[in-house]
Order: sequence, then C-alpha cells, then structure tokens
Amino acid sequence: MSSPSPSDPLHLIAALVTPFTANGSLDTESLGRLLRSLDQDGVHEYFLAGSTGESPLLDEPERLALVASARAAAPGARLYVGISGAGHRQAARVSRLVAREGADVAVLMSPYFIALSQDQLADYCIRVADESPLPVALYHHLRMPTPFLVPTVARLAAHPNIIGIKDTSGGDHDRCAEIKAATEGCPFFFYQGVEKLTLSSLAAGARGCVLAQACIAPRLFRALLDAWQAGDHARAESLQGRVTALWSLFLKPEVRQSFFHFLLTLKRPLVQRGLVDFPGFALPGVTFDPSYEAMIDTFVRENPDLE
Repeated sequence: MSSPSPSDPLHLIAALVTPFTANGSLDTESLGRLLRSLDQDGVHEYFLAGSTGESPLLDEPERLALVASARAAAPGARLYVGISGAGHRQAARVSRLVAREGADVAVLMSPYFIALSQDQLADYCIRVADESPLPVALYHHLRMPTPFLVPTVARLAAHPNIIGIKDTSGGDHDRCAEIKAATEGCPFFFYQGVEKLTLSSLAAGARGCVLAQACIAPRLFRALLDAWQAGDHARAESLQGRVTALWSLFLKPEVRQSFFHFLLTLKRPLVQRGLVDFPGFALPGVTFDPSYEAMIDTFVRENPDLE
C-alpha cells in the first residue's frame, strides 16, 4: 500500500487495547465489537499490537490472530501493526506474517531491552525496512532504551519504505516542528501519540494522531481533527481543552503505579459500555484495589466525553 498523501484527511488512528477473556485467551469477539463501534464514531484506522495493545507480552500467533480478526471485522479499515521485538530478523519476519493477514503498515520501535547508538538504531531500521513487504512507520516511545533522535529520524525518512513516525514523548515536549523541519522534502508523516499535544502538533504540520484514548472518546478526537481541518481553530482549541482534561487521568499517581493500572483506565470504561466483555490482560493474575477501580468510575462519571 502506498503512503498517505499530504492532501489526505487528517488521520485519527486508535491505539487499540487487546481484549482478553477471563481464561487469558484473545477475545476476538470483543475486538470486532469495539472496531464496529469505533467505525460508527468516525474512526477507521487502527493500531494493533502497540504498547497499549500489550505487544511485548503477545506471542506471534496472538499478533497474527489480532490482525486476522481485525481485518475480518473491519474489511475497509487501515491497519497499522506493531512488529517490534528483540531484533531485526524477528521484526522482518513478523512484518511478512502480518502482511499475509491483511496489515497495511508495519510499525517499528527500537529493540526491546538493549540500548543502541543512533547509527546502530538507523541500521536496524533500514534492515527491517529493506525486508518488509509493508511500508514501515517508526515508533518513538519514552519507555524504550534507545530514543529516535531527530537527526536519525531525518536519515531514516529518506528510505523509500519508511513513511512516518508515531511520536510518544511523554507530553513535556512536542517534537513535531523539529521533525517536520528535518524531514522537509521527504514523503514522511508525523503522527502525535500524546493526547495533550494533539492540537499543537496539527498546527506544526502533523498529519494526524495515534491515541490510546481514541478507544474511549472517539467522537471527541474526531471532532477535534475535523474542526482543525475545516479551519475552525476556535472550536479546535475548545475541543483540545476537553482532550487535555481527559488526558489528565494519566497523570494521577494511582494510574502511574504500573502499566496495567494505565490499561485499566481504558479497558474498564469499554467493559462498562458493553464493548469489551472482560478487563483482562496478557499477564495473568493482575488485580486492583477496589478504591482504584472506584477512582476510574468517578472520573468517567464526571467526564461527559466518556459517556
């Protein structure tokens, strides 16, 4: 599939949770129900097996089953699929496998666990992109041991099979303008991964966003992108204020106890809406204090964008 055109509509990509049943297996029925609901609310692009999708804990058969189930449930959707792992051979192999199941774009993080120099990181990405049958999007995340520094992004943007980057830098710094300037002249697209920075990135030239909270507030994010693209900047700023209020949930100390505390802020509202059957995770035995679950419930009740 070709890379997006600069004249395309802005891209709202939901960074999907991975539903699990009570016995720990993939819940493909819930996945299909979630995708159909998101489609009705204006989201037609999905990121599977990303960080929000618990990718480090998924084995290859689970990734393939996710892609196949998503393609069956959303035949016209654009599917971005995480292929990251321990090395370039694994990433290239997963790229080939998910392509057969209907993925459109392979999404590549820096390798897990090990730290690389920037030259080594570039070589890693180039090797995967050379072998991938799918266009490759980079994924910068603050939790990874090796960051994608701007000069490295500019170098990789010149590769004919590397089409863009999802940038999740933690919310303290918006790198969009820097990356846009460094990649000028390349058909390379910036997608914001931090809800708080959605509007500032669009103003700096981002072509869209890849957001976890798009799973639980899809109409809010769709309205923000549509307002910006229509030139209604006052409405876009107002909607960004509501997005920032929603994003504040992630800043609560209780949420920062663990990765799974973060995930429950997404899965619990989906369960309460009947879109996902069970708030389970790839790691068995995860439990929460009832007071934490009550905090999420209170936040949902007090935020009208989550109704």
